[in-house]
Amino acid sequence: MIDRCHTGMYCRTVRYLTTRDGRLPQYSRGMIQYEIENLGRHLVFVQWQNGMSTPVFREEIEICDQPVSIAA
Repeated sequence: MIDRCHTGMYCRTVRYLTTRDGRLPQYSRGMIQYEIENLGRHLVFVQWQNGMSTPVFREEIEICDQPVSIAA
């Protein structure tokens, strides 16, 4: 089921990540598109500042209180 309660919120990575679309350094910033539960895993789909749009696990990001720039 798709969860959109965090849609439009800003986030950043808590550590270096290797994703299906490429690398994301620690503190990479992005905007949450939606979340989904899949096979017992909680995935968050994020539009990253570098133009990638890729899923990450919830524990790999932190949601920011203040908006962060997502300009490339």
